[in-house]
Amino acid sequence: MQIVSRYIRDSYLLTFLLTLIVLTFVMCVMVLFRIADPLAMGGSARLIAKIFLAGLPSALGFSIPVSIMTAALLTFGKLSANGEVTALKSSGIRMFQIIRQPLLYAALFATICFYLNAELIPISFHARREALRQLGTETPLQLIEEGRFIRDFPGMTFYFGSKKGSAVEDVIIYQHPENAPARTIRARRGTVQTAADKKSLLIDLYDVRVDPFYDDRPGPGQADHFPFVIDLGTMGGRSGGTKRKSDMTLIELMNTIGNLSSRFPELTGEDYKRMEMSYRVEVNKRIVLALSCLIFVLLGAPLATKTHRQETTVGIAISLGLVFVFYLFIIVAETLIKHPALQPHLLVWAPIAIGLSLGTYLIHRCD
Repeated sequence: MQIVSRYIRDSYLLTFLLTLIVLTFVMCVMVLFRIADPLAMGGSARLIAKIFLAGLPSALGFSIPVSIMTAALLTFGKLSANGEVTALKSSGIRMFQIIRQPLLYAALFATICFYLNAELIPISFHARREALRQLGTETPLQLIEEGRFIRDFPGMTFYFGSKKGSAVEDVIIYQHPENAPARTIRARRGTVQTAADKKSLLIDLYDVRVDPFYDDRPGPGQADHFPFVIDLGTMGGRSGGTKRKSDMTLIELMNTIGNLSSRFPELTGEDYKRMEMSYRVEVNKRIVLALSCLIFVLLGAPLATKTHRQETTVGIAISLGLVFVFYLFIIVAETLIKHPALQPHLLVWAPIAIGLSLGTYLIHRCD
């Protein structure tokens, strides 16, 4: 059995490493395209290198799980097509024993991916944003991220439900100045543009409800058009500001959830639940993406054994299809953050539950 385990291990690891090199190379090429503008602007070599290196952890965070799935499909597809899996099973070796070595390495890579998702990737995202700010390639409009409460401006908190170019929808603005009453502004749609001198942000809102409408007396009011201007000189985001969810480590995300009411005192009711859910989805997503390494082996090995295909193109196609379905659940969960009653943070775990059940069933069928 030791000889068989060593043979399967060597075949699997070789395929995994080759696939990982190819996928990571492709991702690095994409990173090179992203730094084309900073290169053209004459950025320093140190700053360009920082931007490039900051993109590597996220590239590995994607390429490792995909390589694990592809290696499982190609390795066991070849073993099955050559009749080696049948020979092993006829010798009394069960399927779980056959895939034991790949599962052990998948557990190791899951640990690596957990560290990447929990610590290294958020730190690299933040470093890359800071480097882009130094080059001046990140505009204030890029700081506006849909589905996130933005606190980069003193005395104001913004939320944009969706953003397409300069057009925004489902806008919520909390104004909480030091020497004036707090105000809540809600608008169905609007536009956000940077002024020609790039010193201010021009916001035009339409179909607006303002509470209170006047500074000197309480009571809400309606407005068809509500424009205002923000001085970019006060923007904390230009020197760091509050971190995005993608910039926070896992511990920072969990601490934010535990102290959400103190960090965002202006949020109440449904807005508070929406904010909390966005952080919960992010936490669960990072854990699930790490565990995907194990699920991909549990699914890939029996699927390849059943299909008896050793063609590389077929294995890669099946791999990409399964990865797409896996990520689709996460994408749907992120879109449901606006509806916290649906508990989208639990939906993130659906591919893990389905993959574990289906993989166990397929392995049992292989026996």
